[in-house]
Amino acid sequence: MTRHLRIGISVSAALPTLITALVVFTALAIGGVVPWTVLPAVLLALAVQAFVTFVRLGRITDGAVRQDDGANPV
Repeated sequence: MTRHLRIGISVSAALPTLITALVVFTALAIGGVVPWTVLPAVLLALAVQAFVTFVRLGRITDGAVRQDDGANPV
């Protein structure tokens, strides 16, 4: 899997949650229910999620290509 494809998958996995969370938490912050510091925390958490997804996608494909137990000789 190429690096560009892994980045696209990672961002698209976090994007729906990011948009929903920003809309909901902005409305709650305007209403005074949650502090404004929640918004940067949500952004940081989703950035970490996207990074972990990016790293795991690379490990899964590398491991799948390299595994060979020799059970099915050609």
